[in-house]
Amino acid sequence: MEKITPFDIPLLINEICQYVSRKDLTRCVLVSKAWAASFSTVLWRDLDCRRATPDILTLTKQREHIRSMRNITWWKAGNIREALPLLHLQGLEFDDSGGHGLHRMEIRVLPLLEKIPTLQHLRISLSLDHDNVCQQWIRTLTGLSQLESLSLRCQEFVDGKVIQDVLRLCHGLERLSLEIPYGERFIEEEDLQEYRDAKMAIERMPETRLRELSFRPDRISLYPDGSLVEENIIMPLLGRCPRTEKLDLGWKYQESTLQHLSKLLKDNKLPRLRHFIIGYLEEKHLQKALAEALSHVKCGIESLNFRCKPSDSVMQSLIQYHSRSLKTLDFQCSLSLCGVSTLMAGLPNLRSFRKSIKINHYSDDIPDKHWECHDLRILQLRLYGLDTRLLNCSSRRLTVKPHLNYVFSEVAKLTSLQVLILGKDEEDLYLNRHGYLAQLANLKELKVFDLAKISHKASGKQEALWMVKSWPKLLQVYARKAPVIFKETLQEKRPLIEVLDQEYR
Repeated sequence: MEKITPFDIPLLINEICQYVSRKDLTRCVLVSKAWAASFSTVLWRDLDCRRATPDILTLTKQREHIRSMRNITWWKAGNIREALPLLHLQGLEFDDSGGHGLHRMEIRVLPLLEKIPTLQHLRISLSLDHDNVCQQWIRTLTGLSQLESLSLRCQEFVDGKVIQDVLRLCHGLERLSLEIPYGERFIEEEDLQEYRDAKMAIERMPETRLRELSFRPDRISLYPDGSLVEENIIMPLLGRCPRTEKLDLGWKYQESTLQHLSKLLKDNKLPRLRHFIIGYLEEKHLQKALAEALSHVKCGIESLNFRCKPSDSVMQSLIQYHSRSLKTLDFQCSLSLCGVSTLMAGLPNLRSFRKSIKINHYSDDIPDKHWECHDLRILQLRLYGLDTRLLNCSSRRLTVKPHLNYVFSEVAKLTSLQVLILGKDEEDLYLNRHGYLAQLANLKELKVFDLAKISHKASGKQEALWMVKSWPKLLQVYARKAPVIFKETLQEKRPLIEVLDQEYR
């Protein structure tokens, strides 16, 4: 009886490949012919055409294995025609780069998509301001019966009727992302009426199956009665999306839009909303409107991404209404040390927190609140506001040290941490009497440590030995241009550790 090897069991190969990086799979292919026969087909499942677009012959040979293709340029999309049928292709992503006369290529390529019945995910950028492209796109979209996820970017301003037609055909999708540029263009009364008609049509649409919705106009012209796109497209659509769990509205809002969103939430039109990405809200009255909207979310927000500094009213709304549910918080701006301590003390169930802390050592008081999020897994702290040139000055250190002592003493209590990202200006992680690294010895679950932009003088042989000894589960260290002795010591003492010259994502 012929002996069975692991390579004869496809299910086993598939299971192994789930836990192996693409880089390691490439190494596996080079081991032997048997390994190459088993693992090379896996590498063809996800094809990134940004590196190199395969020729027609290669595509035809490997077409049974291809599951997804990314970063396809319109000029080389004709290769797909020759490689058809792609019987197992489920994902297709086109490159966003434009070009003169691109709409002519779009008209030729779009019919090819109808010949890929297995397509489930599509990312595409189109010139829908051209009538012939728009008509062909509607025909193509109608024929994609298995499509579940669509990311559509319009190259130019499009009429309200076009947007409404696209939304009508997307009611059965699970994920939809729309990006509609709104350039400097004089709006005629006819255009305004088209948007009003589109609003009425959207309000009469059947309820969609969308679980994830992203709407990002590039630029929105503002009118006295509110934004054209916000009022006539986005808000009516949200009223028809009761299954939405993730909502990405990444633009600068108007107060009327937030009031409408608040009413939708209050009327329980978005009963499943758990993940929220919010755009730019600089004015205080807008943040007050957002705080009210957050108070009406029924099931509790689990993750929140906020693109500007939150006001006290927003932070209090999060703590009052979402302290039990909120697990992921990401602010793409700087917060004061007191603001961070307020959130960390009031949100005990946080699992991930990414924030830049701006320390004003002259005016900021040392917070008296303890961080209560003891199950935190991911923490990113970038400390700003410290003048590193004067850090060694004894009088300056007396001012700065209490703030840093507070931060690192609280981090040291987060014993469930698995990912710690530190950075700029100066954490001073030496093991000497002025350093803070020694305070973090209790982080026994730590697997990933990102030194970010820390002074690399703070990472030498002594620090490497300390990390190996203190953090038994450490597997990855991200350190740009770290000293050679630091890398060599880590890998000598624990060969499984990866030292990467990049940032943690």
